[in-house]
Amino acid sequence: MDKTWDQGSGNESSLMDKGKVNSDFLNRHLENLPRPEWNDASIASDPSFAESHPTERFPEMRVDELLPFLHERVAFTMPSELRHLDGVLEYLNERMLRLGLVTHDDSEVLIALDEAIVNAIKHGNKCDSRKAVHIVAEFNADGVRFTIADEGAGFELSSVPDPTQPCRLLEPTGRGLLLINHIMDEVCFNQRGNQLEMFKRAGAKRPLRSQSSDPLNLHAEATQD
Repeated sequence: MDKTWDQGSGNESSLMDKGKVNSDFLNRHLENLPRPEWNDASIASDPSFAESHPTERFPEMRVDELLPFLHERVAFTMPSELRHLDGVLEYLNERMLRLGLVTHDDSEVLIALDEAIVNAIKHGNKCDSRKAVHIVAEFNADGVRFTIADEGAGFELSSVPDPTQPCRLLEPTGRGLLLINHIMDEVCFNQRGNQLEMFKRAGAKRPLRSQSSDPLNLHAEATQD
């Protein structure tokens, strides 16, 4: 128990327990408060009171139930170094899985995204770490849209060789745009050729396109800056 010195008498006196002081004060204060005009009986007899004072706890909504209301945007600005690629892909894949836009056994979107970012690093920025690759992912109930832009000079889509020509079938590179076009539902470049935009519908598996004179099917989809 706390003690203090009584300066008037010169004797040591005991202080009242602080908890008891606080309790007595609180009880007196509560006694002076006005009583509410309702009680349990009035709640039971007045349905309107229950409606205006809901006590029901709603169950937690699943992520897929919230997806129709979602408009999420993720943006990366990374230097042109391949060592950052895996981290970016892992993060975006986790978001797509979490939102139910892809399944665990669906790696096609990651393949297209990997090809697009590698192209921006190697061919767009020439692996110059002073130049950045800008990656934007937009998620909503319809699917996911990626925009990948580099700071290079761009290129002419008409100059891209056809990787399905017999003379190029054994070449180890040059199929990136072909893969992207066959995996994604929408693919287009800006006019300069340094920004790629591609869209994948949620849960959609895209059938391979039939062979045509333009296997990349990109030349008619270029857009203005």
